Amino acid sequence: MAWIKRGLITLVVLFALFAGAVAWFLSGLDANQYKPKIVQLAADQGVSLTLDGDIGWQLWPNIALKLEGVKVAPLALPSESLLQADKVAVGVGLMPLLNKRIEAQEIVLLAPQVALTVDQNGKGNWELITEAMEAKAQLDAKQQRETPPTLEIPQQESAPTEGLELALEQLRLEDGVLRYTDKQNGSEYSITELNISADNLVPGGKPGDVQVSAKLAGSDFPQPVDLNIHSSLAIDEGLNGLRLQPATIKLTSGDDASAEVYLRGNVRRAKADAPWQIQLNLKVDVEPISGWLTAVGSSYKPQSTSALQKLKIDTDVTGSDRQMNMQPLELVLDEHTFTGSASYQAALDNSKGAKGVPSVSLSLKGGDLNVDDYLPPPVATPEQDELSADIAAAKPAPLPLEAMRGFNAKLDLTLDKLHALDFDIDKPELAINVQNGLYQLNKLAAGVYGGTLNSTGVFNARGNSARGELSGGLSGVEISKVQEALFASDEPQPADQNKVTLSGKTDLTWVGQTSGADTLALQKNLRAAVQLNSQELALAPFNLEKGMCQLVSYAEKTPMPEREWPAQTRMQDLRASVNLNGDVAKVDGINAGIENIALSGDGTINLEQQDFDFALGLALVGERTSGNGCSVQNARWRNRPLPLRCKAKFSEAGATTCKPDSRRLDDLIREELKYKAQKKYGDQLEEKSEKLRDKLKDRFKGLFNRGD
Repeated sequence: MAWIKRGLITLVVLFALFAGAVAWFLSGLDANQYKPKIVQLAADQGVSLTLDGDIGWQLWPNIALKLEGVKVAPLALPSESLLQADKVAVGVGLMPLLNKRIEAQEIVLLAPQVALTVDQNGKGNWELITEAMEAKAQLDAKQQRETPPTLEIPQQESAPTEGLELALEQLRLEDGVLRYTDKQNGSEYSITELNISADNLVPGGKPGDVQVSAKLAGSDFPQPVDLNIHSSLAIDEGLNGLRLQPATIKLTSGDDASAEVYLRGNVRRAKADAPWQIQLNLKVDVEPISGWLTAVGSSYKPQSTSALQKLKIDTDVTGSDRQMNMQPLELVLDEHTFTGSASYQAALDNSKGAKGVPSVSLSLKGGDLNVDDYLPPPVATPEQDELSADIAAAKPAPLPLEAMRGFNAKLDLTLDKLHALDFDIDKPELAINVQNGLYQLNKLAAGVYGGTLNSTGVFNARGNSARGELSGGLSGVEISKVQEALFASDEPQPADQNKVTLSGKTDLTWVGQTSGADTLALQKNLRAAVQLNSQELALAPFNLEKGMCQLVSYAEKTPMPEREWPAQTRMQDLRASVNLNGDVAKVDGINAGIENIALSGDGTINLEQQDFDFALGLALVGERTSGNGCSVQNARWRNRPLPLRCKAKFSEAGATTCKPDSRRLDDLIREELKYKAQKKYGDQLEEKSEKLRDKLKDRFKGLFNRGD
């Protein structure tokens, strides 16, 4: 084994001699000769580059060009550094170095710090550099245009000169820091403990390994977020392509919140001035979502503890840097799965040079969704609700008209079932098209409590105030289920308590419009016309037939029939017109049949005052109100509307709400007495009346004469 020992000793001696030769060679090569030119090249681009230390050589672990105390700042403000690093080392190839050429193979940055600041006027410190670069480019272009053409004389090829070439095989960044400060809104964000390691970043080479780790923090984040990226990355020749095989991005924070983004595919372009083409598979896995809300400082808590637990996205992304499509798209929110597609179109100028707006499109189909699970739990007391209502009335919320403009969008949503605000909707379909502030409701359809809903509308937010129009209808809806959903009470009600209820199938059609710049104006300016039709509607606890019999008993001075009156009224062929003016709904043309009674009338519903007032007329068709109802002896009371009034607060309505209107009924009785008297006394009564009128006339005349 002695030969092995002698061989190893020989290799060590040869390596030492080789290292010594390299050290002797590097000692004769002064890298500082590039320093003035590098500084000047940076200054030509509007960048102040400071190299506090000399440019030296590093021999271990790699041969590298070493820069210490590097600072980069705008040329106009050289004291405000955007970037500074303790050390920058550029590894070089040995064989090119022996030929007096520097070929960069490795770049190392130790403790780099980047500081980006937005001042009180909203201008970033980096803009000073970009503006200087743009000005330099414009000046070069102007000089090129103004320089007279010269005769090109072929020159003999000269020997290659020394220079710096890039063939980067490894990039290493340690303990980096990036800080962003916005003095306008007082926000601050940072990336600390930034470490980057990348192998084989050689265009046209084999895939290399890239790893990134950092901590993300901000003024809105209660705790930092850990970032880790691991990717197998390959760069195409000429820097015209990037292949991810694959790339995994992981984010973790407190409360066991984690998110993982998986990317596989490529981004390529045919040539340097061609648009980038994208072909990627994207997968996103977030769990729990509620943990991330806490991580970003949100106090939002849903009603259900099972809500906002996980989010998954799986899609293929294709297109370009100007237009991207996500198809097929699968989105999973907790236990709800949605499928469809999405797209994005960047803002494009038209042929006339007008500025375009970006466009987004989303189409989703899903199963059952309970929106109530994702809403915050109700915590306000009735007193707080009243206070909130008063505040809202005193300070109407302005519409975000500016935010509602500047983009195009298209939304198509179809579900099997939706539960929202204790309201069940079957097979809802929603189609909305947005064109730079013009919102078009192309379709709103659903099965609602045994009936169907269809509606269309438009909302124009392009001006200083908004204007909206809506039309549609409900057909065959069970009105009792609507009442139960809209006016349900969480508190148990006594069994004998009177409660106004409606039941039966009803059809509604409406046309409405409104305008305004805030929510209060939209409410006050609402104008709508509603038509109501119902074949069979039951109203409880009112019994309008009983009310009719009470009217007849009062008018004819006869006793009420002794019978058990049911605590409801069944109305046939109910029709009514409702005109809504802000908070007041005026109901006209009420017509319905109740057994042998014809119902007519009108009324008012005040939504702000929470009360109603209806003047109804009940006219008997025939001799009896029903088969076992009351009879009317006087034929003059038949086919003649007898007055009934229904007036109360919403919260106080009950069985005694509808009562005979004594004032109007007394007028009818006086007319009836006059009719009977005239019929009995005939011309004699008329003659006495004429004498009485003449006598009164003379008295009044004398009175007026005395006044003169």
